[in-house]
Amino acid sequence: MIGRSLVGRFVRSSASLAVCGLLALQGTEAMAWSLEEAAAPYEGTTIRTVGEALPPLEAMAKLKSEFESRTGITVEIEMYEHSEAVNKVMLDLNSRRGRYDFILQPHRELGRFVANGHLEPVERFMNDPSLRDPSFMPEEQLYQGLWHEISWYEGQVYGFPFTALNMYMWYRDDLLNDPNERAGFKEKYGYELKPATTWQEYTDIAEWFHRPDEGFYGTALQGKRHEALWYEWLNFLYSFGGDMLETNSGSECGPVVVNSPEAIASLEYYKSLLAYSPADSLNYTWDEVMALMQQGKVYQMIMWNDATYAVAEDHEASTVAGKMGFDIVPPQANGEPVGQVEGWTYLIPAGSKNQEAAYLFIQWMMEETQQLNQHLNGGATARPDVYAHPDVQAISYSQASMDTNAAARPKPTIPESPQITDILVRELSSYLSDAKNAKEALDDAAVEMSELLGDCAPLKYPVE
Repeated sequence: MIGRSLVGRFVRSSASLAVCGLLALQGTEAMAWSLEEAAAPYEGTTIRTVGEALPPLEAMAKLKSEFESRTGITVEIEMYEHSEAVNKVMLDLNSRRGRYDFILQPHRELGRFVANGHLEPVERFMNDPSLRDPSFMPEEQLYQGLWHEISWYEGQVYGFPFTALNMYMWYRDDLLNDPNERAGFKEKYGYELKPATTWQEYTDIAEWFHRPDEGFYGTALQGKRHEALWYEWLNFLYSFGGDMLETNSGSECGPVVVNSPEAIASLEYYKSLLAYSPADSLNYTWDEVMALMQQGKVYQMIMWNDATYAVAEDHEASTVAGKMGFDIVPPQANGEPVGQVEGWTYLIPAGSKNQEAAYLFIQWMMEETQQLNQHLNGGATARPDVYAHPDVQAISYSQASMDTNAAARPKPTIPESPQITDILVRELSSYLSDAKNAKEALDDAAVEMSELLGDCAPLKYPVE
């Protein structure tokens, strides 16, 4: 099983990217390079991108005007719901139309894109002194483990992190500190009300605050047959000591372990929380549960960091802004904290007609100034120096993001990754809907995953 910290992991010899040659740019060329001169050959160009309609992309849309005014390059941004954004890209890549000059995609798609020849490696842009800003040093400025996991594949770099995503616990800090709630909780459960550090505590707290007659719920699960269900369950899977495949990085294939006793226990526990979730939870994705929290109808949930801004900081959209608390999900039984590697990555399609202009915009967006502004407006940066900024440190959820990033483990990015997700979404849903028990659902998923992946992925746990 994978238990080491993500940060600093997966540093490969190939990571050099001819680093010595690249660092040599920092001398006299560092003084000479400018964005305006680099962009001059592409003035009048329009570049188009597509991504998920969430605060990080909305923040990028607000920032792009400066790049446009400095370069004469127009940036058009299309925003869609998660699945639609993925489908739009797949349609364009498979048709080879080249509608998009760069794309923002979840990293689980990386292996499939690479295997199909859909992506342009960015090494050639990074080695071009006319394009590469010498002050851009991803080898030093990014969380290395995260960058390698979500933007590299088999030793080749294909992009840079658009968002460094993770999921952690959201809860109503105002209610947690309410004297009446604290007294009542302690009287019933025998311990102080605090952010949950075990799943039993999570259950106790959900039970205490579950008041459906008042339209208020202890938690809210993302139980619809949708990617949201898989993503949410992974937090429980990892915390219970389970995993999908026994590997050290997402680009590896290995034994199937998704039907381990730990995985089965995690799924059974996950379903138990339906008792404290709205009755319609099997129709909910992240959008619906986030809306419930914004409306002040839920005490706690497990949710994405790139959605946190809209609840915690947006006082116009959220009735609970300024009232929220955030913490890492309960750790494994041995005390080891867990999280999941996730992120959307800047990628340049092989069919892009404006690759150089697209690279210049991506590089500009990766600068500390843009990363800071984007993060302060709901982004999820991959730059440690941005997290160190005092304005970021003051954000209520920054510590939870940093702690979860440090504990995160990878998920598959092999070409079959989207199919693995589909298999698990289907089988998890079959259990939540009472069509199968937990072992049956995960056994069926394990067999199908092993058949899909072949000899590199034998079943580790027997199937009855």
